[in-house]
Parts: sequence; structure tokens; C-alpha cells
Amino acid sequence: MIDQNNIIDIKEFVTNKFKEKEYAVFLYHNLTHTQQVVTTVKWLGDELKLAEEEVNLLIAAAWFHDLGYVNNSENHEAESAAIAEKYLTDKGTDRGSIEKIKELIASTHLSKKPSNILEEVICDADLIHMGSENFLRKSNLLKIEFEQRNNKVIDDAKWDEESFEFLQSNQFHTLPAIEKFGAQREQNIIELNKRIKKHKKKSAQKKHESHEKAKEDKKATRGVETMFRNVMRTHVSFSAMADNKANIMISVNTLILTAVVAILSRKLDSNPHLIIPTIIITVVCLVTLIFATLVTRPQINRGTFSKDDIKEKKANLLFFGNFYNVDLKDFNWGMNAMMRDGDYLYDSMIKDFYFLGQVLGKKYKYLRICYTIFMYGLIISVIAFGIATFFAPEGTALGDFIE
Repeated sequence: MIDQNNIIDIKEFVTNKFKEKEYAVFLYHNLTHTQQVVTTVKWLGDELKLAEEEVNLLIAAAWFHDLGYVNNSENHEAESAAIAEKYLTDKGTDRGSIEKIKELIASTHLSKKPSNILEEVICDADLIHMGSENFLRKSNLLKIEFEQRNNKVIDDAKWDEESFEFLQSNQFHTLPAIEKFGAQREQNIIELNKRIKKHKKKSAQKKHESHEKAKEDKKATRGVETMFRNVMRTHVSFSAMADNKANIMISVNTLILTAVVAILSRKLDSNPHLIIPTIIITVVCLVTLIFATLVTRPQINRGTFSKDDIKEKKANLLFFGNFYNVDLKDFNWGMNAMMRDGDYLYDSMIKDFYFLGQVLGKKYKYLRICYTIFMYGLIISVIAFGIATFFAPEGTALGDFIE
């Protein structure tokens, strides 16, 4: 039989056990929770007018019911019952009382349904937080405890759903608990339902925002690709225009040089005053040809790359000058590697765009020099021929020189 002296000893024993192994991880299943369960079974015992012996059994079981947590046991009910059995046996408690206390501890397992009034009392006391106004705070403590014990993070929405299911599937058994805490339990269910709806609304909003962002990203991607395509097309057109302009210069100056060599050079012996103008126009045409040729002169690299160049994202395979000496197998591998890496692909397109711009810059720089030299050189040459003809010796005419 369990009497008040036994209860005092059990209280001291359990309290010391919790204090000896006070884990920060146990934010819910701790000494405070145990004391609350003990207080509640006393109150329910008085309300139900249970016999003193029955109340003492309930109090003893309440003190022991979560003690298995101090050993960090997963099956804490069985561990708690084992601790209680050893302690009570050592204290000389009768076997009948020990078995009843063990049965009461085992009945606190959520999977079990109480089979008598005493089990109903301890089950209601253990789950009295269901009808507490601070249920959400205690539920949050239980969540943190579970996360720390299992080293995992639980989504708030998922925890609220599980708590909602827990409240719906568990209810108070004794009339006093129902009358005093039942209404608040229902209110907690309503509050959890509201939270779940908010979570779903927030999740739907995030999903919508994610979908819209994906659409925007896709649209942006298409816009980027269109931009690259248009810019590359424009640059290629500019390159072709530069080559055409350079070809015009090459053709015109070639014709002028041909005329100078074929006609003027054979008359210089008899017309020495035209030597300087002829030299001027010849130099102008040659320099113009040089710059025009530089505009159309192709520039290529060594035409090879290594796997390290691909891994380090150094090789630009979008320009033929970087791979024309590479085997098809290696080129195929490199292209696949680049296409699998979006950043690498866009980086290669940017490099291709950049270096094409560099080439275009040089082309138009040389082309401008070419046209400038030709324009001013032609003017100077004509002036030189005019001056030379004006000061030519008497009896010499430009028409006779040409003939």
C-alpha cells in the first residue's frame, strides 16, 4: 500500500533524478510538467471522490510517468515503469501496488485507451494542456524538444497539422476535466484550424510567387537570348560592311597604282617635275592599301583547348578559332559540358560578343585611318600635280605627258 510517507519519498526521489540529469533539450517533458500532472491527478481525485489509496497510487504513478526521459529513452513509459518497479521494490512496497502503478504509467502511452477510472484520470492529467489557454506555447516547447532530440527541423505548418490531428483524436475522459477544460480544447482546435488555413494561404501565395518568378525568369531568359541574337546579327552586319568598304578602297587604290605604274612611271624621265607628285600619290595608295588590308585580314587563335580549360571555364567554344584543330570527340564533350552549365554558356556568349566587338573596333579604326589617308592624300596629290604642272618648263603640257 502507498501512503503519504511513501509519496513524500517518491517526490524527493523523482525531483532529485530530474535535477541530476536536467537536460536543456527537455523543454516540455521535465519536472515542471511532472508536477503539473501530480497536481491535476490530486484535483481529479478530489472531484471524483476517489479513495485515498487510489489517489495515492495515481500520485505515485504521476511522479514516475515521465522519469524515463532522464535516460533519454525513446520508449519512456516502459523505462519509467522499470525505474518505478526497482525503486518501489527496494522500498518494500507490496507487489499489487507496484503492478497497478506500472499499469497506470503504461496507460499514458498515446496509443493506449484507458480501461478504468484511474487510467482515465492519469491520462486526462497527462494531456491536460489540450484544454489550456497556453496550449500553443506548450505545443511550441514540445516541438522544439522534439527537434533537438531528433536533430531535425519540423515545418511549422506540418507541426500545426499534426497538433490539430492530435487534438481531434484525443479527448478528456473524466467529467471534471471535460467540464473545466473541454471548451478551451475546442477553442484550441479552432485556433489551430485558423493557423493551418493561414499556412495554406501563405504556401499557395509562395507557390504563386514562385510560379510568377519562374515565368519572369523564363521571359527574361528569352529576352536575353533575343538580345544576344540581335546584337550578334548586328555586329556581323557591321563586320561585313567594314569588309565591303575596305574592298572598295583596295579596288580603287589598286586601279590608281596600276595607272601610275603603267602610264606615269614611263614618262618621268622626260618630265622630272612630276616625280614628287607621283611619289606622293603612290605612297598614299600604298598606305591606304595597307590599312584596308588590315581591315580584312583574318585573326584566328591556335584552335585547341584542354579539358582543364573547359572545367575552369576559360575556353570559348562559340568561336571557330578556338576549336578548329580539335578532334570531334573532344569538341562534342566540351560543347555538352558548356550546354549543361547555364552560367558557362552565357559567359561564353558574353565573351564571344565582347571579342567580336574588339575586332569590330579595330576594323573600323583601321578603316577610318584608311579613308582619312586616302581622302587627304588624294587632295594633296591633286594639288601637287597642279603645282608641278603650273611650274613645269615651257613647252611641256600635262596632255603630252599622258600621251
